[in-house]
Amino acid sequence: MSDGVREVVFAGSGAGSVPRIQQDALVALMESLPRGRRPGIVRSSRTGNGRVICAGEYDALGMIPADTLNPQKARVLLMPALLKTSDPGEIRRMFCGY
Repeated sequence: MSDGVREVVFAGSGAGSVPRIQQDALVALMESLPRGRRPGIVRSSRTGNGRVICAGEYDALGMIPADTLNPQKARVLLMPALLKTSDPGEIRRMFCGY
């Protein structure tokens, strides 16, 4: 992972769900990186409609729900968000507001 990666968009299936095998891989990746270099992950849905909301198991992984934004739109919102802040809480607030 390069030094420039701070946040990524995950295009999940319905409601932005993440299969268990990918969750396990994300946990292993996050644990292998120092705390300050761990990327935030915006969780979106590639199904075309529906909301991606907070869910305990994904919140524990530090994933930010994209709400009604598809992966492409989530990436567009993420770019200016990263210009303003690197705080995951602030980025989460931005995704809740738009």
